Amino acid sequence: MDYKGRGRTPFSAIAAFRQYMDKIIGIPGMKALLVDKETMTMVSLCVSQTEIISKQVFIVQPIDSTGKQAKASMNHLKAVCLVRPTKKTLLALETALRNPKFKEYHIFFTNFVPDDSLRVLAKADEFDLVKQVQEYYADFYPINKDLWHVNEGATRSLYSKRSNWTSSDSDILHRNIQGALSLLLSAKKRPLVRYQKASALAKAMAIEMVSSMKEENEVFDFRDSQPPILLILDRREDPITPLLMQWTYQAMVHELLGIENNRVDMHDVPDVKKDMLEVVMSITQDEFFAETYTHNFGDLGKSIKDLVNKYKEKKGSHKIETIQDMQRFVEQYPELKTFQGNVTKHVAVMVEMNRRVKEEKLMAVSEVEQNLACDQDHSRAIEEVMKILGDPRVSYKRKVCVASLYHLRYHNQRNEMHQVRAILKDQASTSKERMLSRFPSELVRFAGAQVANGELYKSGGFMSMMKNVFSGGLNEIENVYTRYKPLLSRVLENLIKGKLDIHNYPFMDAMKQSNFSQVFVYIIGGATYSEAALVAGLNKKGGPRVILGGSCIHNSESFMDDVLGQAGKDDVSIDVAEG
Repeated sequence: MDYKGRGRTPFSAIAAFRQYMDKIIGIPGMKALLVDKETMTMVSLCVSQTEIISKQVFIVQPIDSTGKQAKASMNHLKAVCLVRPTKKTLLALETALRNPKFKEYHIFFTNFVPDDSLRVLAKADEFDLVKQVQEYYADFYPINKDLWHVNEGATRSLYSKRSNWTSSDSDILHRNIQGALSLLLSAKKRPLVRYQKASALAKAMAIEMVSSMKEENEVFDFRDSQPPILLILDRREDPITPLLMQWTYQAMVHELLGIENNRVDMHDVPDVKKDMLEVVMSITQDEFFAETYTHNFGDLGKSIKDLVNKYKEKKGSHKIETIQDMQRFVEQYPELKTFQGNVTKHVAVMVEMNRRVKEEKLMAVSEVEQNLACDQDHSRAIEEVMKILGDPRVSYKRKVCVASLYHLRYHNQRNEMHQVRAILKDQASTSKERMLSRFPSELVRFAGAQVANGELYKSGGFMSMMKNVFSGGLNEIENVYTRYKPLLSRVLENLIKGKLDIHNYPFMDAMKQSNFSQVFVYIIGGATYSEAALVAGLNKKGGPRVILGGSCIHNSESFMDDVLGQAGKDDVSIDVAEG
């Protein structure tokens, strides 16, 4: 297949967002940056506080803030507003314009704004302080160069009949669509849309994406002789990937510690230093992380050891014998201090992950998970599952993962499934664990039919994929902890080769295409960092560039919460009966 456009700068979700931000905070003069709850986080993902201050932005505050600072007059500052066009933020903007505190206002919306809303804002601008209103399509959370999401982790309700949807359900789907449209506009692309036919939800999103692009035809008028593909997939078609123990750096940190908006909470880590209670893991702010975020656990240990040795060399090279030596040391000290902090962070994270791997027997657990995902041997499977469930060192969450993988693979083994659930229920000692004990049976209700009738376990699907993996020679064989490949792996492989089944993954406009240089993948229901590592690996090899997006970035815990309908809820304070 012919891939053109290799000489161009590859699209980056981070670079696209930063390009908008450079224009916004590049407005001359002293400024205040007014944001909403979501855009505040989006900005923090790829623009540092130092960068913002360097552009004469002296205040960053919520558009709907009611504090003392928000009430004070600041007519010496320009207000630069970056907000999502929601009812709440539009109302806050209207209020701000009726009672202005700043010298002038520059308003930037992250997505399409209804004309009626613009008329309301124009009417509210009685003092004629609004200097410009723009739509800058930055309505997404950029994580890696080829990974983004819309921070919508509660999608379970979307799998009910459309006639039973509430307005909240419609809003959730709309948010996914808005994010995808925004990302495409930031890339200046109008793609051909394909979707996973087995998923009614993927089809619904595909229909609305095409409809929205036609409705906004003028904005999407990109003269592209080689349009990219937008492939819409459904998390429910591969519920295995979020449940497996992960072994690449970014995915492993998310699974064991949790990454929220590039921040890792270390409060529960034993003997952690105060300055390490929360650390940032960002490829834009951490050169070492940018180089190693897809490294496996074994290679990561060596890389961190090399980082420590590099720090020792830098620290040991400072011999202070003269005034000039002292001056040089003082000049280089901030850089050395930053380097020290980075080394300390990665060592602390690595030490904690290593402790968890050993104490919770994660390698043994991972091997069982991989066997359940890849093999068909019930007698061995139930023996291994029972061994894991009976081991007090294995965490309750990992036991639930193992039990759930067993339920998906052996959903006809009713007696054993009941026995497994009974053990989980008996071992549950907290309200959270009692809720999680329901997950295996709930997962079967949620995705059992898709897995049984879909592509994961079919001889012509998943097993043929495994055959391809193991037929590539010794260099292609993964170890026992990473045997399973996400469904996305085979889908992308077939798409790139021009062999993706047009019946199972139809085009919205019933046309075929042989040449494309970009693929935008969207997983409604959430992507994972393991799939992101897969995409990053493909992009390093060349060929069409793949950009992965999703409703959110799942680990096993967030996926369980979503399936159980608990996403976004802090705690469960009541006992939940067996489902």
